[in-house]
Amino acid sequence: MKPDPTRHFAPSYAEARRAFLAAAEQCRAQVVSHPISRRGARGEELAIDAAYLGPGNPESLIVVTSGTHGVEGFAGSAIQHQFLTEQSGAFGRRGMGMLLVHAVNPYGFAYLRRVNENNVDLNRNFLLHPDEHVPNPDYDSLYEAINPAVLATESEQTHQGRLLEFAREHGPRRLQAALTCGQYTHPRGMQFGGVDDEESNRLVRRILRDEARGARRVAWIDLHTGLGPYGEYEMISQAAVDAPTYVRGRRWYGAAARSTLAGESVTPHLNGDILDGALLEFEEDVEVTPFAPEFGTYELNRVFLAMRADNWLHHHGDLDSEEARAIKAELLEVFRPARGEWQSLILERGARILEQTRDGLNED
Repeated sequence: MKPDPTRHFAPSYAEARRAFLAAAEQCRAQVVSHPISRRGARGEELAIDAAYLGPGNPESLIVVTSGTHGVEGFAGSAIQHQFLTEQSGAFGRRGMGMLLVHAVNPYGFAYLRRVNENNVDLNRNFLLHPDEHVPNPDYDSLYEAINPAVLATESEQTHQGRLLEFAREHGPRRLQAALTCGQYTHPRGMQFGGVDDEESNRLVRRILRDEARGARRVAWIDLHTGLGPYGEYEMISQAAVDAPTYVRGRRWYGAAARSTLAGESVTPHLNGDILDGALLEFEEDVEVTPFAPEFGTYELNRVFLAMRADNWLHHHGDLDSEEARAIKAELLEVFRPARGEWQSLILERGARILEQTRDGLNED
């Protein structure tokens, strides 16, 4: 009987970490763990773990990061575990290394949050603080509707009506940009990019410096979930369509490659994106091809409302309540659907992306 592929999906951060470390050990990977200062709910260690497979001085390197958005780490971790247990043997080509960075945001992964311990969206934190903080006046004007102090039927009609009115007046894409691109003035609000480099930011940069091993060609895959049609995916690039990195991605991934700058993607262009900011850790003459696979789950409004309710819960609600448990269950569902069909699709497509990345590096 063929094993159930969804076994790669762990039920918790702690289980995902144990499975990742055990699989890495079985592959004889070189593992380095970087604990963060916060602990888990039971006092357990929370850490970013990096596992390297390949030669000591690789000519090329594939970097695969998971859990930049905490709760999205369930799918990213599953793809990494599948690679270690089922794919790694086919990647042992001379001159190529594989670096798996597990749980960039271990706090969010463990506590079922998209943000980290300081309410910071790490994928808005990788920039020069405060010089590169981009104003977001639309977010400012919509702040109360985006981040309500009360979630009640009457007030929700007002707040959600305000968001719909903005979309009718300015278009849904501008509303999505206001909600998504990041903001740096409201620390209790959604999509807060922080005021300084967060601990995970500093650790990821350190891992890249320490573990790249002098590779001159690097492909970086940062795994995400939540946007796009159910079970489908696109390869998001922050580059312009004529940039060499995007052109390579088009060769490797075909029409799945989408540029935020060109308006092709399910997401607007982001400020402080990890794939932009952390690239500075590589020397200028290193060829880096960064893409973020985004695996779709549910329609955009449901995902937004789940994130919004979670933000409300942590700033205004009771974390030990039935309401809290329902909010957490919904947040988990919109970023890691429980259906085996979705999980199987993500594993199948995640494996394909890694193979395309390997082949692209080998052929170019």
